[in-house]
Amino acid sequence: MLHIIKNKEIKIGATIFSAIFLFLLDRFLKNWALFTLYNERVVVIKKWLYFDLYKNENIAFSLPLPKFILIPVVILIIILLIYYLIKFIKKEFSLREIALILIIIGALGNLADRLRYGYVIDYINFRFWPVFNLSDVLISIGIIILVAFLFNNRKK
Repeated sequence: MLHIIKNKEIKIGATIFSAIFLFLLDRFLKNWALFTLYNERVVVIKKWLYFDLYKNENIAFSLPLPKFILIPVVILIIILLIYYLIKFIKKEFSLREIALILIIIGALGNLADRLRYGYVIDYINFRFWPVFNLSDVLISIGIIILVAFLFNNRKK
């Protein structure tokens, strides 16, 4: 008997594949930055966008938080997000789940840096904004999608 794949299952499979790809891309870019940008700056758009190696020992926007607090808090947040993701995915698959996945992948990418190096590897430098990385982008996009989803559902 053939098992017919439901549309939800295809979406979940594609999302898992995309999440793994994004995590591996983040790892690749951070390793590239770590080994290529050491004592070197790559000019992408002069006076606007550079690739610089920055070792960020703090949290968002370089705000300080002791590591003995930071790592357990990040792990707890990731566990809670995975719990809610599993809970919601059983019922439906929407932008909310994609937002949670992006946040989880970004948090895992930065956590991997903290556990391996003791800091997060940042490399995208817009000069007018704190230096960041792909994981930070994924977290930010996930939060924007999640907030938009929540506001949209609140109106209904």
